[in-house]
Amino acid sequence: MKNLPQSFGKVLRKDFFIEEGHIPLNNGAFGVHPLYVAEARIRYQRQAELNPERWLRRTVFTEIEKSKKILASIVHCDPEDIVFISNSTTAVNSLLRSPLFKPGDKLLHFNTAYNAVLKAIEFVNDNYGVELVQVDIKYPISDSEVLAATRNVLESYRGLPGDIRLCVMDAISSTPGVRFPFEAMTSLLKEYNVLSLIDGAHTLGHIPLNLDEVDCDFYLSNLHKWFFVPRPAAFIRVAKRNQHLVHPLTINSDYKSNKEGLNALTFRDEFGWPGTSDFSNFLCIEDAYEYRKTLGGEEAIIKYCHDLAVCGGDLVAKIFGTSVMEVPEKNLTACMVNVRLPLVQSRLSDSETGNFVFEKLLHEHNCTVYVYPHNDQWWVRLSPQVYNDLSDFEYVAKALLEVIKLLEK
Repeated sequence: MKNLPQSFGKVLRKDFFIEEGHIPLNNGAFGVHPLYVAEARIRYQRQAELNPERWLRRTVFTEIEKSKKILASIVHCDPEDIVFISNSTTAVNSLLRSPLFKPGDKLLHFNTAYNAVLKAIEFVNDNYGVELVQVDIKYPISDSEVLAATRNVLESYRGLPGDIRLCVMDAISSTPGVRFPFEAMTSLLKEYNVLSLIDGAHTLGHIPLNLDEVDCDFYLSNLHKWFFVPRPAAFIRVAKRNQHLVHPLTINSDYKSNKEGLNALTFRDEFGWPGTSDFSNFLCIEDAYEYRKTLGGEEAIIKYCHDLAVCGGDLVAKIFGTSVMEVPEKNLTACMVNVRLPLVQSRLSDSETGNFVFEKLLHEHNCTVYVYPHNDQWWVRLSPQVYNDLSDFEYVAKALLEVIKLLEK
């Protein structure tokens, strides 16, 4: 088992609004932000109230551009390719409901997509005359197998009527909480002239990003899940070659039809004013980044959370007598780890089982994780943050064993 640095763990709980005695191991759900960032957010909100006209008509846009430049330096892309939006679900809907398709086009996606994303894809199918093509993945599976399965599907549709116009993929899936080969998948899609939309909801602050290098068509990530920015906050990065195709869900006075083409881009202006809003969350990017530097910076934080996920997953699997969802290459686990539950068959339905476990853990054991079925087995997703340590994994594992006994047939 790896030696974890002492500068992280429970010593950092004092920096966050964490309820005394609560054990959070589902940090990938909504994220947290430290007191330092909360104080900065209040400062921005106070500035807005001192002179709302000056703030909302002038000052806030200068501050937003500053935040974009800082974010762009972290994810390695042009700040002019970035717009802010409230959350990843809204981001996906803005992209999918933009005029990307013509009747008869096909949309490629994976069965492991987030449930709200699957519903947005279903909406496109129902309303835009787009045919859906699904690639089924059963984890644990290697990246090479995922890529091969996708290539087989792309080949099977080659030459048939209707183009596969777009592929929606994860960077890190929600359930299972595994890293997806989005870089290699983007390259594969270019071979078939298919646009790439990467749902990177879990990525910023979770894995290193170089979006110019990936060169996908559309990318999105939350800022609040892993990067310590207050909820709700997210961003979209759209390659310049596609910015004329994209519009937000909320249409403002800067809207222009994409028929104007590349010479009439209003991409940034259309997303820049969603109506009167509190923009303070986006302004906290610099403050979150500065706080993260006090912990050693991005590399140190990501390494600690990854190492803790790996060690914690092994510990939980040992307590359960089961296994971690992993492949020989050891590249599925980033900062979330998935462990098979010792639950052969629940006496409740799948949805009832998930709710039962959540309620029991929250109200009787004061802890949180996420359990889900995949590939005919039940799994728990454990996602640690800088203030967790191995004792949290042990506590949650033992609590789960007690709850599972109540579910067995």
